[in-house]
Parts: sequence; C-alpha cells; structure tokens
Amino acid sequence: MVSNNEITEDELTGRVMSIALAKNVIRENSDVLYGIFSIIKFSGFFPPRDFLNTFFRQGSDPCDQDARMAGWVPFELTPAEYQSVFDWWLSIYPDARVDTLSACHWDEWCTEIIEQD
Repeated sequence: MVSNNEITEDELTGRVMSIALAKNVIRENSDVLYGIFSIIKFSGFFPPRDFLNTFFRQGSDPCDQDARMAGWVPFELTPAEYQSVFDWWLSIYPDARVDTLSACHWDEWCTEIIEQD
C-alpha cells in the first residue's frame, strides 16, 4: 500500500520521462537555427514554468518555421520536474535566472527575449 506521501513507481517513471523529454526538446531546440532556445541560451534568462509549459504543450516551436526540428508529444512539467530541468539548465548556463520579463504569456515572453538582442 502506498501512503499519501509516497509516489508509485509509475509516477516516478513518468516524472523521469518528462524531465528527460524536456531536456531533450530544449537541447535539440537550442541547436536549431531559429529555435527559440537558441536565443534563450544567450539571454541570461529561463522561462517561468507556466510559460515553459505553454511551449511544451504546443508540440513544436513556432519560431522553427522551416521545421528543422521534429515535433514532440505535448506534455507539461510539474513544479518538481520544472525545478529539475531548471537545475540542469543552470549547470550549463550558471548565470541564468527565471524572470517573467513583465510578460503575461509565453509569446510575449519570447518577444521580450528576441527584442533584447
């Protein structure tokens, strides 16, 4: 029997898979010409969880208009999964910080990132 504070093996597997998928999508997108993360990685910022989940729910990057990167099955990150992904990002870009940049949603946030170039 699983107590309320314990997670099941299936839940743990799902979390690990979501984290791995998020890292893979971000990593691949960072290397794609016009991929949004190819810009974010030099910005000093990382999107807040709600904004990042909007990106992941889309299943593709609208900035990648030439479809150089394959799409993915839409998904979302829990707060704990997001923290793991952000910690991974910090291991690569230690000066990055989470900031809304006064944006209300993902598209507005991306515009702020692109326009700061």
